[in-house]
Amino acid sequence: MENDITKLLRKRIYLSIIFFLVLVFCVSFILLHRTERSGGGTVSNARLVYEKSQLQAANSLIVQEIHIEEGAHVTQGTLLVTVQNVFSDEELARLQKNAELAQKNVEQIRYGAATPQNMPAQTEELDAARARMERMNELYEMGAVSAVKRDEAIAAYEQEKNALTMVSGQNLSIQDPKIIQAAEEQLKKAEDALVKARDNTGAIGLFAPREGNVSQVFVQEGERIGNGDNILSLDIMENRWIEAEISVEDVKQIYLGQVVRYELNGLSVQGTVEDIIDADTESGDKKTVRISVPPDITAREEKNIVLHFSS
Repeated sequence: MENDITKLLRKRIYLSIIFFLVLVFCVSFILLHRTERSGGGTVSNARLVYEKSQLQAANSLIVQEIHIEEGAHVTQGTLLVTVQNVFSDEELARLQKNAELAQKNVEQIRYGAATPQNMPAQTEELDAARARMERMNELYEMGAVSAVKRDEAIAAYEQEKNALTMVSGQNLSIQDPKIIQAAEEQLKKAEDALVKARDNTGAIGLFAPREGNVSQVFVQEGERIGNGDNILSLDIMENRWIEAEISVEDVKQIYLGQVVRYELNGLSVQGTVEDIIDADTESGDKKTVRISVPPDITAREEKNIVLHFSS
């Protein structure tokens, strides 16, 4: 009889333990499920976004050789394209005109202060005083005027000459050396551009300014392109993020620094919410959320990314 009671108690203890474990598992599952849903929840259709860097032509060029393909990963300093400068007669004339104007500007700044707007009138007065002085000398020698009149004419001439010298000196002294230096530097740039246009007809290499992925190539070998034309587009690796548009109501549960789980290239990744801005929509009923991407992830283009926001 005692053995039966002992077996019954053991059986009940075992069942209680099993029931307790099942209960703990169920409660844990429910709490975990609620935790995942209590924050921002789950958002689909997020995408990987890069900062774009456009390589453009600085002047007329002929594309000689393209050294990379779309989708290629390049490091800073990688040779991308070889081009050749091409300058038309109109461009050469424009550069020549720029150099001439820069030269005139330097001359005006250097010497223009010594001849202000009122200088021609003062010069005429000086010439008139000199002519009167010479005439008085002639009349004095002829005995037509007295020495007093001659001396007055000489004194008037000296006064006009001293006044003109004083004005010139004052204007020269107020010239700013920095203004002269800036004008001379501008002249040198204009002259260098002209020399480069006349002499530089060889091949020139264009290199990657930063590490990234070549997202698009706009030109072909042998093609002639103009100033400002796009050559290629580069996705910058060091500046990328996950971006998703979320309704204004749902975004209330999302905050800066919030942990977000997602997958890139089949790898489980964890980032944080870095920015929440207005989405580019007419209705204004959505916000754009940006999530960080770890630097060691090598994904290049991902769409339809599922985001799991923690509480």
